[in-house]
Amino acid sequence: MDQFILDIIQNERPYGWLYQFLIMALVSMIPFAPIPVLAAFIASNNSFFPGLGINLLGTTLGSVLLFLLSRNLLRHVAHKYLVKRQYLKKYLALIEKNGFLAVLLGRIIPVLPSAGINLIAGISNVNLGSFLAATFLGKFPTILAFSIAGHQIAAGKWYTVFIILLYVLVLFLIGKKLKRKWRQ
Repeated sequence: MDQFILDIIQNERPYGWLYQFLIMALVSMIPFAPIPVLAAFIASNNSFFPGLGINLLGTTLGSVLLFLLSRNLLRHVAHKYLVKRQYLKKYLALIEKNGFLAVLLGRIIPVLPSAGINLIAGISNVNLGSFLAATFLGKFPTILAFSIAGHQIAAGKWYTVFIILLYVLVLFLIGKKLKRKWRQ
C-alpha cells in the first residue's frame, strides 16, 4: 500500500497527475495538514507548470469543497464553534463586511489555517464566486513558493529554498502578529 501511494505521488502510474490532484484536494480539506511538504514533493516530481497547476487547482478545489460542505451541512456546528472564540467572531464579522478581501488576506497572510477560512466563509454571506476568486488569487503566492521550493530541491539548488523559507517565515510572523492583535 505504501509503495502504491508513493508511486501515485511520484507520478509513476498512468494518470498519476490526476491522482496527485485528488490527493492534494483531499489533504487541503484537513486542518493543519502538511500542504507545503506535499506541494513541494508534487512539484519535484513534475515539470514546473504542471506541478504548480496540480498544487494550485487541487488546493483550490479542496477549499471550495470544504466551503460548500460548511455552507450546506456543517453550518450549525461551525457557528457554535465560532461563538466560543472571540477572535474567530471578529474574522466572521470581517468576512460578512467584505468577503472577497477577508478571504484574500486570510490566504495571503496565514492568520488562520486554510480549513478555518473555508469553514468560516461557508457559514457567512460570501458568495461562491467571490470565495473562489479570492481563494485562487490568495493561494497563488504561497503555492508558487512551495512549488518553486520543491523544484529547486529536486535540482539541488538549496539557496533558493532558503530564500523561499525566509519568505514563508515572514508571512508566518506577520500572521502571528495579526492574530495576536485580533485576540486582544
